[in-house]
Amino acid sequence: MSKHIAFIDFETANHQSNSACQIGVVLTDDWQIVDEREWMIRPQRMYFSPNCVRVHGITARDCMDSPQWDRVWSELFPLLDGRTIIAHNVGFDAAVLKATSEAYDIALPQIDLQCTRLIAKRTWPGQSGYGLAAIAERLAIRFQHHNALEDARACAKIALAAAEKAGAADLDALEESLGLIRGRIWVDQIRQPRTVRRSRIETVAEPMSRYQPKLFRTDGTPSASRTEQIRKTRLRADAILAGCEDSRPLAGKHLVLIHSLLGMQREDAVSFLTQLGATVQSKINLQTHYVVMGTESELDRPGASASKTCHPLSGEAAPDAIDGCGDQEPLAEIEKRKQDGQPVRILSQRQLLACIPSALAIARGDI
Repeated sequence: MSKHIAFIDFETANHQSNSACQIGVVLTDDWQIVDEREWMIRPQRMYFSPNCVRVHGITARDCMDSPQWDRVWSELFPLLDGRTIIAHNVGFDAAVLKATSEAYDIALPQIDLQCTRLIAKRTWPGQSGYGLAAIAERLAIRFQHHNALEDARACAKIALAAAEKAGAADLDALEESLGLIRGRIWVDQIRQPRTVRRSRIETVAEPMSRYQPKLFRTDGTPSASRTEQIRKTRLRADAILAGCEDSRPLAGKHLVLIHSLLGMQREDAVSFLTQLGATVQSKINLQTHYVVMGTESELDRPGASASKTCHPLSGEAAPDAIDGCGDQEPLAEIEKRKQDGQPVRILSQRQLLACIPSALAIARGDI
């Protein structure tokens, strides 16, 4: 992933984060630009504030015939899959991606984040400003500011210049040399990239890599380490994906996931289902085909914030008691929708795996 990067930039119709009206994407492999894409997006609410129009020049007329975000996402996700997203002031772009996806009940898979503003501040310290235009001017990068593709391209060139200065072969090496820690976005959560104090740059990686918190069985005896459990769940998931080859057995299916699958962390389970073709929603709506009653992952328990599950009706964090049986509200809502004619089904983890070639056998260890 550190060799495969997607540089992105959003423009918004107004000051609401869910009002994306343009996105530009520049893809790099091994610090070489390999593809560029741009989409105009029709916001759900066609209000273009005068202040935003003054900045980027995009009006409602420009987006009137453009696709909405769900169609754009179906084309964009295959390009982003397996890549780290980098943007300038990535917190803004991550918030737009999250909020716009939530507006269409699209649950985001796990995506790593990095920021060229942080990269620039560590690469060229002591400058008067670190806005995109200021850095581009110092590096003699010519671009049309506030056009999404132009901004994404300028962002890519800044990162390439920083990597060249540091002699970094990939993003991992650049982050290590500058003391940067990657952020992450998934489902309804954002963790921002951050810097490490320079006095800690040489020491932060090694102690962390040796620390493996133990999990314990109910009788108090230690079980396998967290790292080993994560490795095993990923091997199972990878084996199931490999068994599907190029097919996407859940293509066209919209589902809501309660908790997780196969003992994976929730964000990994969402990514797993997305790779199988499913659209994972944050709550039940008229598009929902399945509500999957998964199981709570032990891997999420040490960090309470990582184990929050979206309530399938409101989209808010659901109580930890939800385990597929303990919360009757989703069941009552599903029953009501079925009576109204919506063919929504409740699936257990086993029933879902039965829809995927060889998945049950792999989960049982028979293959």
